[in-house]
Amino acid sequence: MSENVELVKRSFQAISAWDLDALPGLYDPDVEFLPLTGTRVETGGYWGHDGVRAYLAEARDLWDVLEPEGHEYVDLGDRVLVGGRCRVRGRSSGAESNPVCAWVIGVRDGRIVSHRACASWEEAARLAGVEPAEERTG
Repeated sequence: MSENVELVKRSFQAISAWDLDALPGLYDPDVEFLPLTGTRVETGGYWGHDGVRAYLAEARDLWDVLEPEGHEYVDLGDRVLVGGRCRVRGRSSGAESNPVCAWVIGVRDGRIVSHRACASWEEAARLAGVEPAEERTG
């Protein structure tokens, strides 16, 4: 497994564990964080360590479970394309969902410099500059 893929897996583990102390060691101080949901999605996402913390604080208010899970990782050198699912469970409702998700994670010098969630493998592949070979369902 490449160092980039290992880095992305560690970031997913930290998010799943709500481990805010681990994230600054994984993310660049100027990271661009673009989840599918959140109050800043429409205005350009979340920036830097403070932005990642802000997003996770918002998410923690909504969900008691947030578990990004990669099933397929493609190391493209300066970014990792990930296909999988993201399990969530509503804090108030207890309702669970496990939708298909994909991510384009930019990496540089052993740190994540961008983290973008997508609703499909095809969308993520296009953003990563890769033509998707086949439709994926996660």
